[in-house]
Amino acid sequence: MRLETEFVKLPLMFDAERLQKEVAGFSEDQWMAHTTGYSGNSSIPLISLNGEFNDAMHGPMNPTPALARCEYIQQIMTAFGEVFSRSRLMRLEPGHEVPPHVDVNYHWFNRVRIHIPVTTTEDVLFYCGDKHVHMAAGESWIFNSWSEHTVKNNGDRTRVHLVLDTTGSTRFWELVERGEWPFAVRQQPAARPYVVQYEPGKPTQIRTETYNAPLVQSPGELEVLIRALVDDIECSDLREKEDKRAFVDLTTSFVRAWREVWSEHGMKPGGWQLYHSLVSQVDKAAFSVAPELTIKSGIDLAPAFRSLVLSSAVNEEFAPQYLDKDEVPNVLQKAARSYISKQKNGDEKVPRNAPCPCGSGQRYKECHGRLATD
Repeated sequence: MRLETEFVKLPLMFDAERLQKEVAGFSEDQWMAHTTGYSGNSSIPLISLNGEFNDAMHGPMNPTPALARCEYIQQIMTAFGEVFSRSRLMRLEPGHEVPPHVDVNYHWFNRVRIHIPVTTTEDVLFYCGDKHVHMAAGESWIFNSWSEHTVKNNGDRTRVHLVLDTTGSTRFWELVERGEWPFAVRQQPAARPYVVQYEPGKPTQIRTETYNAPLVQSPGELEVLIRALVDDIECSDLREKEDKRAFVDLTTSFVRAWREVWSEHGMKPGGWQLYHSLVSQVDKAAFSVAPELTIKSGIDLAPAFRSLVLSSAVNEEFAPQYLDKDEVPNVLQKAARSYISKQKNGDEKVPRNAPCPCGSGQRYKECHGRLATD
């Protein structure tokens, strides 16, 4: 998410020693290599797609068995009271880094990441734009993910952070306003941090995302996403201004064509092929119309357009959530049966040797039950 400043330290503090104790309970083989293959980076999913061992950003999010083992982390999430998306423990080995990157994609457009350092040293630095901070153990921070950012562990200890993704409620953004903004001039002073203590046996309630990507983006949502990119385009000469105008014309036509299909089909399967055709056409055209344009973070415009807008424009895999069962195409009926079964069963445990509710014909322990216990 784009913020007004590079970093904000939230007025909340947590018990780093208790967090370290919970993290120490995990064995080495439970840490998952970074999905991009970044060296020295690994994680343990706490909230994930279907509560399984994955790094997916979209779809019904649920607590994993790993989170069930962490009483204090559950209390931290309950204290925030937010609806959480993908959340993890993230580890960075000594002498390694998170390579510089910008989070310009659909997931991050409306989500912010809360960082709570668990184990760290003063030699671990978090860079955002041309600013950097050291996040001390037990603190909580957010940052502007629309700017280029990186983390460098120049110390001799492994760094572990608890990271929580959320869109943030009104209460959360009021909390942000009361935080410390180290690189912005603010009239109101930062609030004194409130310490969230560990309380053995305290009841918890974890709220997770169910609907976080549309089956088909509405024309209005397309316009909002495209406008965010257009407003961020860097133009230094007349030629680039002309290219920007061409990109605006291209995407205006794209939205108009999308709205025509939407007005007839909405999210229904009859329009999917037409939507995909429009995505394919505008994707190809964007790379030829605006090959040299960049946005302020330095990212090329055409790839950013693909990542933010086009990659999540149509998501057939969510048909079981959005459509009635008789409207779901045959190819997705298996997924529909699985989704409906999970909705009916709720937290009910499926016997390990029983047929899997997804209708695959396999035993539960050999199908959906396998990932849940990895």
